[in-house]
Formats: sequence, C-alpha cells, structure tokens
Amino acid sequence: MVAPPEPEVVESPVAGGVVTPDVSVTAIEEASQQLSVGLLPSSVTGLPETLWSESGADSLLAAIKRADLREVLALQKLFYTLMLAEAVPPDGLDAEDFLTARAGQLRHFGAIEAAEALVARLPLASPEHFALWFDLTLLAGLEDKACVTLNAQRGLSSDYAAQIFCALRGQDWDSAALLFDSADALGLLSTTERELLLAFLDPDYAETTQNLAPPRDISALEFRLYEAVGNPLPTANLPIAYSVADLRDLAGWKAQIEAAERLVRNGALSANTLLGLYTERKPAASGGVWERVRAVQNLEAALEARAPEALSQALIQAQREVAEYGLTPALAEIYAPELAEFELTQRGDELRFMLTLMSDGYERARVEPAHVTAHSRFMQSLAAGAPEGASALNSPLAVAIEDGFGAARPDEALTTMMAEGRLGEAILLASAQMASGLNGNTTALKSGIAAMRQMGLEDIVRRACLQMMYLKPRD
Repeated sequence: MVAPPEPEVVESPVAGGVVTPDVSVTAIEEASQQLSVGLLPSSVTGLPETLWSESGADSLLAAIKRADLREVLALQKLFYTLMLAEAVPPDGLDAEDFLTARAGQLRHFGAIEAAEALVARLPLASPEHFALWFDLTLLAGLEDKACVTLNAQRGLSSDYAAQIFCALRGQDWDSAALLFDSADALGLLSTTERELLLAFLDPDYAETTQNLAPPRDISALEFRLYEAVGNPLPTANLPIAYSVADLRDLAGWKAQIEAAERLVRNGALSANTLLGLYTERKPAASGGVWERVRAVQNLEAALEARAPEALSQALIQAQREVAEYGLTPALAEIYAPELAEFELTQRGDELRFMLTLMSDGYERARVEPAHVTAHSRFMQSLAAGAPEGASALNSPLAVAIEDGFGAARPDEALTTMMAEGRLGEAILLASAQMASGLNGNTTALKSGIAAMRQMGLEDIVRRACLQMMYLKPRD
C-alpha cells in the first residue's frame, strides 16, 4: 500500500517559515468562514490557509496542471505539500472543484493513497468528485470501500460499468445482470467494458478475454476488470498511477520492486518501503533490477561487518547501480545517517559526503580535510546557505546558484505574484524556474532561487540546489 508522501515541512534553518508578502490579503477571520480543505494543517506545512485565495481560478488551475518537478525531488515533495495543505479555494472555485483538481495531480504522479485521502475529506456530492474517488480506490486496491458507497447510492455515478462492477463486488448478481442488459441494449458500454463485465458475470466466458487487447487509454475500472477475470495486465508501460497495484502481494517480487522504484523516483513512496523490498529475499537471477537488489544487500552485509575497504566498495557499487535508475536520493535517504560514524576509504568518504548532502542532514556533511576539493568546498558552503567558489568549478549551474543566493532578484512575473499575495502560484512558478536550471536556463534559476528565499523557503532551496548539482554532470 502506498503511504501518503511524507510531508515536506516548510521549515528553514534560517527563516522561521513562509513569509507572506506584506500586502492586503484576505483576513484570517474572513477566510475561516470559507471552507478550508486539505490533509496537512498550517502548523505542519508552515503555509497559510490563504495560500491560493488571491489567485484567479483559471490561472491557478492551469499552473497546477502544468507543474512537473520530478527532476528535482526536493521541489516535487514541495509540490505534494502544496497539494495537501489545508487552504481556502480561490474565487471562482468551490472547495470540491479545487480539491478535485489537486487530487487529480497527485494521481498523475502516483501519490494515490494521499489523493484518495484528500478526496475523501469532502462529501461525494457530484458525479465528477465521485468518479475521481472511485478511480483512486480502484488504483489503491480499495474498491470494496467505494462499492459499498455506490451500491447504497447508485445515483452518485451515471457510469453503468461502475454500477455493474460494484453490484458484482457486492454479490448482487441479479442487479448486475439487469444493469448489464440495460446498458448493453443502450450501447452504453465500451467494447472492452462489455467483454470484461460479461466474463465477470459468466465465468465460462472468461476464457474468451485472454487475448483481449487492452485499450490505448485504459481506465482504472478496465484495469481492475482484467485482473478480476484472471488476466492481470503488467503496469510497466502504463501511467505511473497503475504502479501502485503492483505493490500488493498479488504481484511477483520483481514487479513489486520495479513498481516501488518508479514511485520512489517520483517522491510518491518512502525509500524505506523500497529497502524492505530489496532485502526481502535473495535474488535468483542477474541483470537489471536484480543487480540493484544484490548491490543493496551487499551494502547491508558490509554495514554489519564494518570493514572500511569492503564497506566503501559496497557503497560505491550500490551507488553505481541505483544512480543509473535515478535512485541516488533514495540511497541517501536510507543510508546517509547510518554511514556517519563509519571509517571509510577516500572514495567511500567522498561518496558519503555526497549522500549526506542529499539527505535531511545536509548541513552536517563534512569531508575529511585531506580529501577537500574546490567542489566539496562549494557544496559545503551551499549547504550552509552561503555558496562561494563557483568560479573555480567551470560550472554555469554553480555560478547561477551562487548568484541566486547573492544579488539576484525575482523576475517581474514573480515580483507581481508576490506583491499581489498569490503565494501558492508564486511558489509553483519559482519552483519551475529553479528546475529549468537543469536545462541551462540560468536566468530563470537565479530568479527562482531569489523568490523562494524571499518567501521563506530557504531549506527547500538549499536541498534543491544540492540535488541539482549532483544531477547535472560536472563540466
């Protein structure tokens, strides 16, 4: 089961929290009379409930739908926090529409359990709201929960396929057959839905679905129906939201690991869940995912043995294997705290320094004095929030980061958003500008850094910049 993403608490070691621009905004007393919805209160996120209240509905929905920060995990986790934060909707959007839009984006990135919990915060008052919740429960393996609700109140959905499926789950065969005959006569079922539901109704018909090709744009219900008739579909080539299904014991070990890796890369699953899968049993094959499993298991064994040379070699090998699959941040999350007290070789020490910089304890990252380089000095100064020495690295990215922490200022678009109190929108835009630095847009990167720091997101900025420095190959 996918746990909701761990809240990325907006808490800076320098600034005390998010700084709301000093402008005229909706008073807290007035806002409290509106419906504020979300999973994470301001006391956890540091974000005000008026986060979105000054934004226009259309521009905000477009900004949320546009956001894709997966290349920089610190920024992606901030995005999850924004989506889950308790907040008053902007003018032009009611609480249900606003919550549905946020949950839809969480679904897009594979954060299914968090999205389902968010949607369930409000009564299922509209077909659109129920349809999203129904999809999320199907993806999370909670279809019985949704079907109990739908069977008790069929008017929540006009989708005959959903009504038939839930009647079958509730063992109401007569109602299911009647609904199927009615929908079939009226042509209300897709070809795939018709074939799969018929197989669900009549086990003797199930064999005919074994060669039924899935539709190009498969729905969560069709995905579950394939499974229900004994023809489960692989999720590797499906959108990441479907990977959650492979975390269950019904899937094989390899499928579970590969699904967890996809979700961890998106920040939608805890790295410790992946570690549990990596170490569940001994791999019986080689190549691909099994090399990552073997490398992590060897690292676990080396930690027990505590021999500097063997541990360093195991660490180097594990990093090499997971880096090829974009899982270095996960390795840092799991092992950086544990590695702090071990004696390592020079290469092992350098790698520990890098992993520590990519972990929660980035400010404590140190490299042995004999191993200090221009790069390590810059990275340590960046971790402290005062980057210097970028000119010695031959890295435009490092220079832009140093400028962003220095004299750079937010661009006009960000300045306007911040002045108008459109805090949430400003955070989304600044995050996107920062992420664009990986593609060489150093001007936007500097603007994003400056704006994020002005808004009190110092900790996020440092984490993101440290990650970007390791994601971007050194020149």
